[in-house]
Amino acid sequence: MTRLAPPDLLALAAEANLAPSVHNTQPTRWRLEPGGDVTLIADESRRLKVGDPAGRDLRVSLGAALEATVIALSARGLTWQTAPLIDRAEASGSLREGATTDPLHTAIPNRFTWRRPFAPATSQQAQSLDGWAATRDDITLVDHDGLAAISEFNEHASLGFFRNASYRAELLSWMRLSASDPCFGRDGLSAPALGMSRLEALGAGVVLRDPWFGLLDRVGLAPSLISEHARTKTATAVLLFHRPDGENPAETGRALYRRLLEITTLGFSTWPMAVLADDPDTAAQLKRRHGIPDGHRLINAWRTGIVPQGAATPRRERLPAEALITA
Repeated sequence: MTRLAPPDLLALAAEANLAPSVHNTQPTRWRLEPGGDVTLIADESRRLKVGDPAGRDLRVSLGAALEATVIALSARGLTWQTAPLIDRAEASGSLREGATTDPLHTAIPNRFTWRRPFAPATSQQAQSLDGWAATRDDITLVDHDGLAAISEFNEHASLGFFRNASYRAELLSWMRLSASDPCFGRDGLSAPALGMSRLEALGAGVVLRDPWFGLLDRVGLAPSLISEHARTKTATAVLLFHRPDGENPAETGRALYRRLLEITTLGFSTWPMAVLADDPDTAAQLKRRHGIPDGHRLINAWRTGIVPQGAATPRRERLPAEALITA
């Protein structure tokens, strides 16, 4: 049995923690077992009590970190042998030597969420995205002609969530709108990562709180204040990511991370529109409209496009590796 030394586990966890998680909560923790196994555990204290009451997004986030761990191990010549995943926020595996590096490993440093306007894609780039999507049975591509309709769905669903004061409060608790926030640069959604200027961040911190949001909503200003339409329409396409009903959420997370890395290898970046999947009525309408197969559920929708040349890479707020290890 192959064992990891504690410093090796720190490096492994830091690399694997680059995987996405809901609201960048980074809920996964790594534990080295006495026998040499490695266990991944989701920290329930980081579950979104309002946005994710059943803990499904927590387990999807765990699955993404698990896939990132497997890919990172492959670059170290190690394989992960695990028992079948069970429906709880934990996964354990034994390490064996003899792995070849997963081709997606090189995409890890280049994957990030882009929340600003995209640059136009060339016809060759758009065709490469179309061709890739056609080979994936869990991806449905909505091309540029369908962006306006998708954007309207997103605006409507987003407004519905923002009208929930508890949802806004929870979102704000994970937004790092000022460098003075003690968690700035560690986790959550920072103003730079959200594509906000200092003035926009200051305004968001006021507008999203009560009583201001309710007052602005009553006079009809809320929709324009939270609108993402102008940025959405710059995308090359929207990718609808869907998986089989009843699939273990951790397996969903593993597939999700691989798809995002594959998109990265094509030269594209993504920006999620999670509300399209989180709102049941919207998800059902999109399934019918875009022919998502029966027996599949919509997991997420990604605005997908080309980052403008010369644009600075967004900040990637991550906890220090020491905070990712649990006894």
